[in-house]
Amino acid sequence: MASTSVYIIDDHQLVRYGLRAVIEADGDMVVIGEAASGEEAIEWLHDLRPDIVLLDLRMPGIGGVETCRRLLDRDPKMRVVVLTSYDDDDEVFGVLSAGAVGYLMKDASAESLLQSLRGVADGQTVLDSAVARRVIDAKGMSPEASDAPLLSNREMDVLALMARGCNNRSIAQELWISEPTVKSHVSHILRKLDSRDRTQAVVEAIRLRLVDMPLEESD
Repeated sequence: MASTSVYIIDDHQLVRYGLRAVIEADGDMVVIGEAASGEEAIEWLHDLRPDIVLLDLRMPGIGGVETCRRLLDRDPKMRVVVLTSYDDDDEVFGVLSAGAVGYLMKDASAESLLQSLRGVADGQTVLDSAVARRVIDAKGMSPEASDAPLLSNREMDVLALMARGCNNRSIAQELWISEPTVKSHVSHILRKLDSRDRTQAVVEAIRLRLVDMPLEESD
C-alpha cells in the first residue's frame, strides 16, 4: 500500500498525466487528485489532505505563489513542492517565503523527481541546484560575519542536521540529546534567523553561509 499521497496542480493536462504515471510507477506513492488551477485545488484539497502538493507556478487565475500561500494558511502541515520551468527571482523567493519546501525544474529526470519527493516525504527541503545558487547569490548576498546571528555550537549542530532534512527524532538520535531539547534548539534557531518555519530557516542559513545544503542537481 502506498505510504505517500500526492496531489498535482498544473494547468496542462498532458503534464498532469505524465507526472501521475511517473509517481505511481514508484510504488510507494499515489496520486490522489489533480487540478488545473489554484482555485480548483483550494476548493477540493481541504477534503483530501495529501502529504505532498506538486505545484506549477504559472497558471491562469491566482498563480502558484498565492495558491501556495492559501493552501498553507489552511493546512500548515501540507508540504508544497514547486515544479516549474521558470526560476525568476520573484517567484523563487515568493513561493519559498509562502512556505514551499521544494523548488524543482521540469527538466529534471523522472528518477530525480522521485528522489526529491521521497526526500520531502521524509521531511527534507529540496532545491534545484540552480535555484539554490540564486538563493545564495540573490540581492548581492555576500554577508559580513557580523550579519550572521550568534548561534551556539549546539544550535549550529542542529541547524546543519535541519539542512540535511532531519526531523527532530533523527536530530536527537544523531546528537544524543532528547527530542524536547531539539525542539528548544529549533525554536531558538527560528527566532534568531527571524524565520517562521524550518524551511525559511534553512534558506536563511544558506544565504548567510552558515550551512551547506545538499542540492538536487538538474539533469
